[in-house]
Amino acid sequence: MRAVTLRVSSEQGWFGPFHRGVVESPDVSLQALHELRLLDDGSTVLLYEYVGSREAAERLAEESIDGDDAWQTGRIDGNEWMFAHAEPSGLLRSLLGLLGTRRIAVDWPVTFRSDETAEVTLIGDDEELRRSLGDVPETVSFSVERTGEYRSESERLLARLTDRERHTLGVAVELGYYRNPRGANYTDIAAALDCSTGTVGTHLRNAESKVMQALAGRGECRDTDSALPASR
Repeated sequence: MRAVTLRVSSEQGWFGPFHRGVVESPDVSLQALHELRLLDDGSTVLLYEYVGSREAAERLAEESIDGDDAWQTGRIDGNEWMFAHAEPSGLLRSLLGLLGTRRIAVDWPVTFRSDETAEVTLIGDDEELRRSLGDVPETVSFSVERTGEYRSESERLLARLTDRERHTLGVAVELGYYRNPRGANYTDIAAALDCSTGTVGTHLRNAESKVMQALAGRGECRDTDSALPASR
């Protein structure tokens, strides 16, 4: 399977009324959109993950989403979530229309690099992906971040590392270096790898930097396919 990851923005500027309310709020930021479905009546249900004040998020929902039972908040695994039932924005109508006409799938979640820009990964064959990008409405601007064979999130993270970095990181995890409290130190890892503590430190720092940059949405672009438009 092939995949293309896009950084998407739009003149409409939001992925639903709650997102629209968040854009100008200093108290709430969106992390991800985990679910999006179109109902038979043309409305949508959305599941957001956000960071910030729950009180502020609920106030924004009250102001932006019609209906007393149209939204719910909750805390799951230490993270704040918002379920919303709302009319789709222009951007969502465009994206849903695209998904309804092309043999492609979205790799959920859609992640937000900022409140007005999202990272979306589409999966399909090369020809369908190329045609799909050509069908994106003119009101939606995008840049291709990376393309290539589809990988799971964990595989994409590990693919950024060199073989030595990946091996060193794996041994560190196995020995308990990342447990709290730590179960191992550089000396233990160096003994297991038969190398110096300086080498261990270099590989772990490099690996940690690459993983954290990827999680923060600042990882380097890879494997851009010249057959796909790079931006619009």
